Amino acid sequence: MPSDDVRLELTGVEVHDLEPALCLLITPNGGQYSITAPTREFRAWIARCDGTRTRAELLAGMNPDYEEVLDVLEADGSLRPVSDGSGVLRAAETTVLIAGTPELTAPLAQLLAPVGYARVETLSDLDGPFPVDPADTVVVAAFTHPAYSELTALDAFCTDRGVRLLPFRCERGQGLAGPAITPGGAGPDFADVLARRRSAALDPRVIDAFASADPPRGRRFRPGDARWMMSVLAVQLERWLAGEPAETTTGELEIDPVRLSVLPRPVLPVPDRPRPVEAHGPRPDLLVDDRTGIVTAVHELPPAPGMPARLRVCAVDVADMRRVVDWPNDRQAFGTSWHDFDQARDSAIGEAVERYCGSWLAPEREIRHGSFRQLRRNGVPALDPRRLNLYSPRQHATPGFPFAPLTPETECAWIEAFSHTTREAVWVPACLVSQEAEPGGARFTDPLIAGLASGTSEEHAVTSGLEEVLERDTTMLWWANTPQLRRLPVPAEIRALVADTAETYDVTLIPLDNEFAVPIVAAAVFDRARRWLSIGFATRPDALEAAKKALAEGFTLQHTCLALDDERELAGMQADLPHLSNLKAYRADRRYLDSYREDFGDVVDLLCQQQIYLDPRAATRVAPWVRDLAVRPWEGLPALGERRLKAYRERVEERGFEVISVDLTTRDVAAAGFHAAHTIVPGLVSNFPAGFPYWGDGRIRRAAVDLGWRTTPLPEERLNVFPLPHA
Repeated sequence: MPSDDVRLELTGVEVHDLEPALCLLITPNGGQYSITAPTREFRAWIARCDGTRTRAELLAGMNPDYEEVLDVLEADGSLRPVSDGSGVLRAAETTVLIAGTPELTAPLAQLLAPVGYARVETLSDLDGPFPVDPADTVVVAAFTHPAYSELTALDAFCTDRGVRLLPFRCERGQGLAGPAITPGGAGPDFADVLARRRSAALDPRVIDAFASADPPRGRRFRPGDARWMMSVLAVQLERWLAGEPAETTTGELEIDPVRLSVLPRPVLPVPDRPRPVEAHGPRPDLLVDDRTGIVTAVHELPPAPGMPARLRVCAVDVADMRRVVDWPNDRQAFGTSWHDFDQARDSAIGEAVERYCGSWLAPEREIRHGSFRQLRRNGVPALDPRRLNLYSPRQHATPGFPFAPLTPETECAWIEAFSHTTREAVWVPACLVSQEAEPGGARFTDPLIAGLASGTSEEHAVTSGLEEVLERDTTMLWWANTPQLRRLPVPAEIRALVADTAETYDVTLIPLDNEFAVPIVAAAVFDRARRWLSIGFATRPDALEAAKKALAEGFTLQHTCLALDDERELAGMQADLPHLSNLKAYRADRRYLDSYREDFGDVVDLLCQQQIYLDPRAATRVAPWVRDLAVRPWEGLPALGERRLKAYRERVEERGFEVISVDLTTRDVAAAGFHAAHTIVPGLVSNFPAGFPYWGDGRIRRAAVDLGWRTTPLPEERLNVFPLPHA
């Protein structure tokens, strides 16, 4: 909300009288509002919103309901503050220097001449002295070709002199206006445009072709088309300089001279350079675009034959950041929802964001090196690695084991985190969240799989991450000890969701015991024809909601099975994601248990586990503790009451554990109003591929006794290492 001394201006609205005390207000942004007030009074009041009065002056002596009208109009964007001149260039004070192709610059100059700018001139010499005061100047450059090199040079020229730049170029037969560049500002620059387009391109060779394209020899556009495109550019310039909303402030505006249409394309600053961040959100639309987005495509996966039609599954493609930065990000993410595709889409975008942020550390991120004891001697609050649950002495002594012990005396990289329990900063071993901090050094563990999450606020991200930490700890305790828990009867609400799968799939819902009294449910989905087994898991405040979420995940993993069972798709996945080379070669006979070692030491990726379950023998092996179970009632299951960080944290801290999170939000994601965090609870067990189990400090062995599953702990060598059907 503007401060009390800012004057407010309302422009472009329509008022239509419907009754003596009722009128219809229509705004330029498409808002339609019924106003209950005497129409003559309201029209007179609207006329006073002319930029000469403050909010307090507009409300003085009026019905209190008018305050709500102001709030609505401000949210709509049609009621805007009138600048006092600080930081905003006004036309009468502004010099516009034009550069580029005469076919476009000539009509642009004609359009700008009557607007009232101080001067409109041609910028012809980039090497000579700058002709005017940079603070009151903007350069507008318009080219009839992609002009990558020309605009890169102009961007550098303007940055060196502190001058604003508004570029325009032509590509694929369309004009591209923007981004509006303020040197040192929080928005994107032209280097970001090139990086985003390269990372998002289906074929980066197309971008190379654009980069080397020469200007056309003759006229590119009909004169009327050129004038129309330049008029759109002129409007964007005027709005930008006046501090009003303009599409070019957050990216490019694609201008189609054939269809006379425009399409905003977001351009988020690539976070490889330290720059300020201006949050615009949450704005998921700033993340998604096929030409410039972090997310480049959104697909709804149709249900496979026999799968529940009510389950909506969304897959999103993610830009390949390896083309522009040393950033090995995941290229795809998934989301699911019962009934609602929009929710599935939001979930998939959220997963894309968390993986995107979790796969890279900004170059300026502070990393400390040393041992725990050295840090503590230097007064640095650090997490004692003895509190972590990683690998046991027996594992470290195994020939060929790839990870080194992490002890208080071990020198390693450390990254700053925040303890939500102590409300203080704490430094944690960076290997828990990233491989980048120890390039070429010792390996202590792969980054913890559990706990990475995104959200529209920091609390949202940490809450989701903590749910996953609790879920995965509980899952691994159950799976390693193989207790025969009791399953739940499938309630009518869930039967309705999967009614069309009754002939093809069996569903088993298993509430998982845990010391935190938090609802955690496993949902086993068994394909009767192929004899494939997958299991989804979820933590939620309510057991029924956890069961629905887990069941959606279980069925989604059946989609993964279908992909792994397709020889061509498997080859494509391995070509696109190098770490999937750990998967075994395609087998038409599906006898993948014969491809992996008997001790599963070569199951070093979670997808390997799902590949094993293409072998029908795998589901039979685990049936005694997954499917062949007695029934228990829903009554008596734990509940949390609310899905808030405080509620989960209290349960965790009551058991003597600490909740810590590492903020991994990249600048571009922050600009879109999203957050990513990796939540860690020292002492709990993350999920792991079967080849590298976290036997650690013995928590998994002790848990069987603590939860009443066994009277004595199993020896480490007798814990279950048969892979979990979850990836």
